[in-house]
Amino acid sequence: MNTFIRRPVLSLSIVALLLTPLPAEDWFRWRGPNLDGISAESGWDCDWPDGNAVIAWRATVGIGFSSAVVAQGRVFTIGHVDGHDEVHAINESDGTVGWRFQYPATLDDRDFEGGPTSTPTVDGDHVYVLSRAGELFCLSVATGELIWQQSVAEQADVRLPGWGCSAAPLVLEDRLLLNIGAAGAAVDKKTGELIWSSEDRESGYATPVVLPDSDPPAAVFASGKAYVAVEIKTGRQLWSERWLTSFNCNAADPIISGQRMFLSSGYNRGAALFELGKDDPELIWKSKEMKNQIHGSILYKGHLYGLDGDMESGARLRCMDWETGEIRWSEDDLRPGGLTLAGGRLIVLTEAGELVVSPADAAGWRPIAKTKVANGKCWTGPVLSNGRIYCRTVQGELVCVDCRS
Repeated sequence: MNTFIRRPVLSLSIVALLLTPLPAEDWFRWRGPNLDGISAESGWDCDWPDGNAVIAWRATVGIGFSSAVVAQGRVFTIGHVDGHDEVHAINESDGTVGWRFQYPATLDDRDFEGGPTSTPTVDGDHVYVLSRAGELFCLSVATGELIWQQSVAEQADVRLPGWGCSAAPLVLEDRLLLNIGAAGAAVDKKTGELIWSSEDRESGYATPVVLPDSDPPAAVFASGKAYVAVEIKTGRQLWSERWLTSFNCNAADPIISGQRMFLSSGYNRGAALFELGKDDPELIWKSKEMKNQIHGSILYKGHLYGLDGDMESGARLRCMDWETGEIRWSEDDLRPGGLTLAGGRLIVLTEAGELVVSPADAAGWRPIAKTKVANGKCWTGPVLSNGRIYCRTVQGELVCVDCRS
């Protein structure tokens, strides 16, 4: 008698779903939809023939370090042009200009090239822009029309950090969180009216990060001398972790996963992992082996991928174990300018404008594709959205690399 063993059978529709690449998505805010530097897109192609990627278009956007965000068919970024900062809305399909919006600004090139350092944030029909001088603008996504503007630094009566405001506005329900003052500020996203603010001390340069599952709901702000958790509704301080650096320069966003928080800064400050609870953070480990000067690391499958070292002297790309702080590998000669992660692959833009792709693997750095895309200094992270990678130079060239398969 034959025995029939019944095995589970997947329907064709489920199999098709499992094999289908994840759909394209808008990258509508700093560090992406999930604020972690990771894109969910997997159906993009880096099989560049003869090492030459398909450049869909190039645009000129002015001097600066603002990253690109993508929403509703347009790419938004900021650059300095002839005594003004310009917000650019560029059509992602062909690189033509949808609209531009200007506001008066100085280049302010003390110790660096100058220009805007913040990144726009798109929320529905509006795009929010924070200038280095603490001016907040709400613009129409469709037309660039000014909806409202507020001088938040003046409203909150706080000083600016040494290199001006750099953090991107973070939209949470009916308000915008801004890294201004000792522990941030919140404004009404419909009017710009100040809801709460913090003491008159220098802010850091990192974008606020929400504490998941916090009760009450809270966010972490980088000041010049600490990382501070505050209640989102009221601005009440919950705890503060002292974090001193040269020039009060805390620029890398904290990474929060579960009940743990990773902090890292440049200028030989290093990194640390903390356990979060009801009281002050409790140190788990600290290390000098990951020093994120301007770019936050990316946490993926239990490992941190980040740029270690000060950018002027040449940073290196490293992989660090989240649990222990142990370095798994280090690529010392790459001189990375920025990175992102998508479909299990690291996308690195080097300082010299070369785009390099490698599996995000704790076993080692194994480049599978490499192409030259830009000429000029690149210190802004690449952005993948809707099958296209956007790369920017400090001098203001924005390059669209078509990676649609």
